[in-house]
Amino acid sequence: MYTMKKNIFLYFSTVLLILFTGCAKDPENLGFSKIMVVNTTPNRTNVDVFLDGTKANITPLTFGANSIYYGITPGSRSIAVMGNVTSSYLVGNTVATSTTTTLFQRGNFDIKRNDAVTPSYTLVATNRAETPELILIEDDLTVPAVGKAGLRLIHASPDAPRVNAFIGTATTPIFAGGTGFGFKDYTGFTPIDALSTGTSYSIQIRNNTTGSVLRTQTLTAVSGKLYTIVLRGLVTADPIFPSNTLSSTLIGNN
Repeated sequence: MYTMKKNIFLYFSTVLLILFTGCAKDPENLGFSKIMVVNTTPNRTNVDVFLDGTKANITPLTFGANSIYYGITPGSRSIAVMGNVTSSYLVGNTVATSTTTTLFQRGNFDIKRNDAVTPSYTLVATNRAETPELILIEDDLTVPAVGKAGLRLIHASPDAPRVNAFIGTATTPIFAGGTGFGFKDYTGFTPIDALSTGTSYSIQIRNNTTGSVLRTQTLTAVSGKLYTIVLRGLVTADPIFPSNTLSSTLIGNN
């Protein structure tokens, strides 16, 4: 009887070992990729995202907002962004507005597959409603070294000058690039010092030519985390959307 119980125990132990060993070898999200969408268009609101015709988001993305990372099947994917557009017109001597939902932009994008590391992307809906653009950025979400965080800049303001970013009043920019970064440019993740309990920063985004501060973004950087600052909005405000002026938003990527 003792021998039989011992054999049964060994059998189930072996089965469990095989199962757990098999699970440990499976890469994260095998065969899938992921994509985040950011709405930076200054005269479109309540943006919805459709992946191959299927709506991906539950809550519409307002100006400056970003989605979570959605799972997306690798290959050639059709991505469409729908959004509300507001028009103004005269009723007698009074200016009235009306809002309709129309296609912002659609594009076919090649999404990679990597069974070892899940390919990740950021899709930026940008420019004005009259000249809509989608920018696909491949994200390297490699975890920074201990004591470091990663910071990236995306320039998504159609009429803002070329810029670079600085820690406080420092004179050396965070990102390499003597001519700065213009509309639709973006940097890679650059390491900055960060404690596990968080390190506070005041990031100045400056005009690359004049050095004037266009925007200050606060950041509490935690060791091992990745962050994106998105410059968006208009220097010269849209009369229908006067509040969507030049500003920035902070995204946590991991």
